[in-house]
Amino acid sequence: MVGLLALASVARAEDLDFHLDLNTGGHSARVTDLAFAPDGEELVSASDDKTIRIWDWQSGVTLRTIRGYLGNGNDGKIFAIAVSPDGKTIAAGGYFGAGIGDKPPYGDVRLFNFATGKIKGVLNGADFAVYDIAFAPDGNTLAATGGDGFVYLWRVDDKSASGWTLATKLNADSWRVEKLGFAAAGTRLAATTTDNGIRLWDVAKGEEIALPAEAEPLRDVSVAALAVSLDGSLFATGSKDGDVQVWQASDGKFVRSMPKQDFQIGALSFATGSRLVASCSYRCADKHRTVVWNTDSGEQVLDYSGHDGTVFASASNADGSLMATAGGTRNAIQVWDPATSDRKALLQGVGEPVTAVGFDAASNSVAWGNANPCPERVSCPEMLGTLDKTLALPTAERFFEEPEALAQQSAYARAELTDGEWSLRAVSGGKDGLENAVLEIASGGKVVHSIENAATNGFVHSAYTLIDNGLGLITGGSDGTLLEYKTATAEVSGEFTGHTGEVNAIVASEKEGLLVTGSADQTLRLWNLKTHKLIVSMFFAGSEWIVWMPQGYYYSSADGDKLIGWQVNQGRDHEGRFISAGQLKKYLWSPEMVRRAIILRSAEQAVQEMRPGVDRELEKLLERKPPEFGIKLADDQSNVREGYVAVEITGAAEAGADVAGFSILSNSRNVGEVTARSADGGKSTIVEVPVENGENTIRITGTNEFGYLTERSVTALARKTERPANKGKLYVAVIGVDKYPFLTDACAGRACDLRYPVDDATEFLEVISQKSAPLFSSMETLVLVNRAALDEAPDAGKDVFKVASADSILEPDSDTIDDQLADFLDKPGENDTTIIFVAGHGINIDEDYYFIPTDGRKQDADRWKRSSLVDWGDIQKSVERAKGMRFMLLDTCHAANAFNPRLEKDAQDARIVVFSATAANNTAAELPELGHGVFTYSILEGLRGRAKTSDGGVTLFGLADYISREVLRLTASKQKPFYYVGGVENIVLAEP
Repeated sequence: MVGLLALASVARAEDLDFHLDLNTGGHSARVTDLAFAPDGEELVSASDDKTIRIWDWQSGVTLRTIRGYLGNGNDGKIFAIAVSPDGKTIAAGGYFGAGIGDKPPYGDVRLFNFATGKIKGVLNGADFAVYDIAFAPDGNTLAATGGDGFVYLWRVDDKSASGWTLATKLNADSWRVEKLGFAAAGTRLAATTTDNGIRLWDVAKGEEIALPAEAEPLRDVSVAALAVSLDGSLFATGSKDGDVQVWQASDGKFVRSMPKQDFQIGALSFATGSRLVASCSYRCADKHRTVVWNTDSGEQVLDYSGHDGTVFASASNADGSLMATAGGTRNAIQVWDPATSDRKALLQGVGEPVTAVGFDAASNSVAWGNANPCPERVSCPEMLGTLDKTLALPTAERFFEEPEALAQQSAYARAELTDGEWSLRAVSGGKDGLENAVLEIASGGKVVHSIENAATNGFVHSAYTLIDNGLGLITGGSDGTLLEYKTATAEVSGEFTGHTGEVNAIVASEKEGLLVTGSADQTLRLWNLKTHKLIVSMFFAGSEWIVWMPQGYYYSSADGDKLIGWQVNQGRDHEGRFISAGQLKKYLWSPEMVRRAIILRSAEQAVQEMRPGVDRELEKLLERKPPEFGIKLADDQSNVREGYVAVEITGAAEAGADVAGFSILSNSRNVGEVTARSADGGKSTIVEVPVENGENTIRITGTNEFGYLTERSVTALARKTERPANKGKLYVAVIGVDKYPFLTDACAGRACDLRYPVDDATEFLEVISQKSAPLFSSMETLVLVNRAALDEAPDAGKDVFKVASADSILEPDSDTIDDQLADFLDKPGENDTTIIFVAGHGINIDEDYYFIPTDGRKQDADRWKRSSLVDWGDIQKSVERAKGMRFMLLDTCHAANAFNPRLEKDAQDARIVVFSATAANNTAAELPELGHGVFTYSILEGLRGRAKTSDGGVTLFGLADYISREVLRLTASKQKPFYYVGGVENIVLAEP
C-alpha cells in the first residue's frame, strides 16, 4: 500500500471511515497511468497513492484531485485511467475491494465527471483488479481488463443507471492481462499478458485473430507494455526481457523488432513522425532511459533521461507532438517534445523520499537525508546513505527546534549490519529474482537462517538492522512492511504498522527506546521500540514541515498543515471528501501534545495525560463537514466602485457558513466588513474588496459553526485612477510590565520584577512617533505601562508624555489590558496600520499561553491563578479582527518556558507580521550596557536608520534581517529571534 499514510483511527464497523493522507501538490507514490484530455490542455494522472490528479500541465498546477474510496492495503489503488473522447468522463480501474486476493469482487470500474470529480457511475463485472482500461474512438464502447484473464466490454446504454451495459467479455487465456488498446478505428482490440503472450480481437465479431509465428516466443515472457499508433494502424508490445515489437493492427502481421534493450519495458507510446517511445521500469540503474525510435527505419533517434528512476507510465497528446512520462524517486510527471527531447513541464509534489536516517542519543536528535546512495545500482540496502539535515527532539527541558542543516555526521548512530557474531546480508532470490528478496542471517560467518520476502511480507528487504545485541532484527520492505524477527529462529516477533512506501532506512536506539525509519512515502517516523507503536510521523519539504501523532494532533511550520489531511470515505461507490489539517487547527494544532508524545514515547499516553476523558475526538470532528465554497472574480465588474473588485462566492450557504463572518484579506490587509449582494438568484454572493494598483492577492477564510476553516484565494489585477494616496492612520499600542508585586518569589525563588520592559515600551513609542508616524495621516496611541516605573525614571516619563497625555497612560493589569486593547483594536480601518508592542513575562500552561500582567499571581507554588493572567487567545482574536495592516512585536520571553508557538501559528495564518524576541528554547537577554532587552534595542536601532537598505527608508524586510543579525551578534548566537513576514509586501516602516 503506497500513498495512504496512516490509519488515523482503528475504526469499528459503525465508525467513520477515515485515513490520513499527504497532499503535497503531486503524487506521493508510483504514477501508474497517464492520459491527456482530448484538447491537450489538461493531463490526467493516476497513482498508487489512490488519487487521480487533473493538471493544467502548462502551469504545473493540479486543478482537481479526485479521491474515490480509500481503504487499507491495496484497497483504492488506481492502476488505469482513460478519458472519454468527448472529454467529459474519466474511467478508472484498479483494486477496489476489501479482499486480499481471495475474496473478490474488487474489479469495479469507476466513472468520474471530469469537470467536478463526482462519481457518475460504477461498472460491475470484473472480479479481480483492473490493470488497464480504454475507450473506443467513438466513445460508445469501454474496455477493461486485469487479474482474471478476461477483457470486459461495456456499451453505452441510456436506460442503465450507470449509462452503460456489460455487452461481452473476451477470454485472453491468461491469469493476468496487463494492457489493452483499441486500434484500426476501433475495429480491433489488442492486449498483452504477463503469462501467455499477446492477443488481438475483431471487436465486432468478438473473435480472436491468429498471430504469426513471431508472437509465439512472447508466451514465455511477461509482456507488460502496449501502445497503439496515432492513426490506429499499428500496435507495439514491450516485454520484461527488453524486447519491443511492432505489429499491424488489422491482421496482426509482424512488422519489425526494435533494438533489444537491457532493461524491462515499463511503458510504450507512439508520437508524431513515426516515433515510438519506450521507457525503463526495472534494472535502469543510473541510466534512467526513455528511448525514442523511428518505426519506419528501426533506428534510435533520441534518448530522454529526464527521470532519475523507473518509468511506469507514458502518454502522448492527440497529435503526438507532446509526450508525458512519469516516474523517478519523486514520482514526477514530465511533459516533453519527442522530436527534440526538450522538457516543457515538470509536475511533482514538494516532498522527497527519505533515504537515510540516524539518531544521536547524547543530543536526542534525529538526522536524515534524501539522496540516492547508489544511483548506479538497482538497490543497495547495505549502504546507509548521507545525512544532511537534523532535528533536535523535544525533551522535558526544551521545546522543538527548527530543522537545520547537518554539519557533522559522525555522532549519529546508523543501522547495525553486524553485532558481535551476528550479521545480516541481502541477496537475490524469490520467484522474480529480485536483487534483495532474501535476507541472510549469519552467526560466526555462517548463514543460519534466510528470510525470503514476497507479496505478504514486503517483496524485498530494502533496509534492515540488528537490535538487542544481535538477538533480534528489524527489516523493511518495498510496500512499507516493517517486521521484527528473532535472529536465532527467524520468527516474527513484532510489526510496526504505518509506512506505505518502501522503507529505505532504519536506526534503533535501545537506550532511548526509539526506532527511527525513513521511507519512499516521504516520511520520517518515530516508533516505540518495545511496544512497536507509532509515536509521531514527520514530513519535511524545504522550509515547511509537520509532525503529527496517529490521533491527529500536530505541530507544524507556517503552512506545513496544508500538506496533510484526512480523507473521509462516504461509501464505496461515492467519492471521498478531504479535510486538511489546517481546517481543524482549532482542535488539533497542539505542539505541547506532540512534545509530550515524544518525551513519553507514547502518543496514547500523551493524550491521556493532557486531554483526559477525550475519546475519539478526531473521529467526532470528521463527522462534520468544513465550509466548502468557491471564489472567483465576478464576470461583471462594470458597476463596482473605484478602487474595488467584485468577488463571487459560491456554495457558502449550502455549507452552513455565513459570508458576513468570513475573513477577507487583500494583499494581507484585513478589509473587515464588505459590501455584499446576492447574485444568480441567491445561489452566490458578490462582495466588493478594496485593491491597490497592480497585482492583488485576495484571500478569503470561512468558518462554520463547528470551528472548521476553509481558505480560498484569487488574484486580481487592478488599475485605479491616479489620485493622492490615502496614507491611512497609524494605531500604536504598547504594553510594558516591570512590576510584579504579587510574584515576590515565583521566578526560580526570586522576585519576577524586570528591569527594562517599561523603558522598552516607552522608547519604542517615542521612536515610532519620530520615524514612522510621519508616513501616516495621524497617529493614535494606547499606553499600558507601570506608572511607578515612569516615576522612577522622570526623563523617560517626560518623553512618553510628549506622545501620550499623562491621564491616558493606564496600568497594565489584567482587566485593563483585556478591555482597553480590544476596544482600541476595533478602531483601525482598511487603510490603516496597527502596531502592537508587548514587553514583560509570558508563560505556557499546558497547551495555552498567557501574558503575565502586573497583577498576575499564583494560587500556590505549582499553580497559576489563571483569572489573574491575560489569555493570549483573547489578544490574538482582537488583533485578527483589526482592519488594515497589522504588526506585533513581542519581547515577552524573559522567563523560561515562555515560548509561544500558538501565537506564531495563529498570526501567520492571519497574515499578521510578527517579530518575537526568541524562537524555541531561548530566553530573552537583557544587557545593562544597552539599557534595553537585546531584542527591543535591535528594533529601536533598526528603526532609527541602522536597518536602512535604500534611500526610501527602513523597509519591513530590511528591519527583519537587521534584527535577526543584531540579536545573534549581541548575544553570541545564544538568543535567536523569530519573525514572520510571509505574504506581505516590503513596505517602508520608517523614514530615512
